[in-house]
Amino acid sequence: MAREMLGQFIQFAIVGGLGTLTNLCIFFAFVDVGGGDPILGACIAFAVAVTQNYILNEIWTFRRSEAPGLSRGRYGKFVLFSALALGVNLAVLQLLISHFQFSLLVIPQAVGILAATALNFVASRLVTFR
Repeated sequence: MAREMLGQFIQFAIVGGLGTLTNLCIFFAFVDVGGGDPILGACIAFAVAVTQNYILNEIWTFRRSEAPGLSRGRYGKFVLFSALALGVNLAVLQLLISHFQFSLLVIPQAVGILAATALNFVASRLVTFR
């Protein structure tokens, strides 16, 4: 059981790393290059990355033989719990932006994503892909 959970966590981390890369690239393009609002940029980047992460977690990290394939119900749960993690991300992003100066706003965005990662894994493991 512990070995399975460790394996899932590693796979989840790989998927999350890819999602983080997607998120940060979109955020960077929208905010740091395009001059867009950082909160809006974080939300746009989230929308793309959360869908990518759901698909990869569904078909690789938490795949199961009894219910293979994509599921609107699991996608809804994943988005719901990811939205809670987005709330943590946005709070950290706003806190850092309002108290510190950054030459690139993608830096506090990365810190916000990191802060939300643990919450996202626990919700995925215990609820979404259970």
